Amino acid sequence: NEEMPDKAPVLVDLRETAEIEKDGYIKGAINIPVRQLLKNLDKLPVLDDAIVVYCASGIRGGIAVPVLRALGYTNVRSLSGGMGAWKKAELPAETGLPAEAAKISTPIVENEQLFIMLDEFLSNMPDGYYLVDAAGLSEALASGTAPTLIDVRSVDEWNKDGYIEGAINIPLPEFMANLDKLPADKATPIVVYCGVGYRGATALPILHVMGYTNVTNLKGGMGAWK
Repeated sequence: NEEMPDKAPVLVDLRETAEIEKDGYIKGAINIPVRQLLKNLDKLPVLDDAIVVYCASGIRGGIAVPVLRALGYTNVRSLSGGMGAWKKAELPAETGLPAEAAKISTPIVENEQLFIMLDEFLSNMPDGYYLVDAAGLSEALASGTAPTLIDVRSVDEWNKDGYIEGAINIPLPEFMANLDKLPADKATPIVVYCGVGYRGATALPILHVMGYTNVTNLKGGMGAWK
């Protein structure tokens, strides 16, 4: 909100039309539903311009940020808590729908294979956006085919707040340096979790690009579990 008057970023609302009609949107935002994001890169600015993505709670935004960064967008952030946090802060919301987004750039895609993989990942996201709730995870852990748990919080968080039994701790900033800790079988069920869900969402597209086909994120993270 403080940035908006003088150095407003390009705001990208990742929600579906029905969500915007129900809860409103931030003035100046363009609407590109997350599943269609990579099919509409011409509606985003050039790679180094400021972009802020947002959704309802921050999960879809958390997914979109690493996807765009992987494609070279260097100044993209997600609104923490999404539209829910914006409204909770009693900041103004517009009613109706944003104006149709215009084409403002010519996308630069240096790695076509990576682009195809990420577009496939976003386009095929289920309605639940790869989330599993605490009760569902508890049931899965008690089953005969318990998933591999990957905790992407920091070591300090792990020590302070505890962890789910059987979890492997790979802090998100150190993820790529610890790939040897991941299951060798790319079909292994994996559940990632963090404190509230945002870092878990960020890990999803990383694992997808690496070829893992059965990855979910604990909704609400360790906070929801506790």
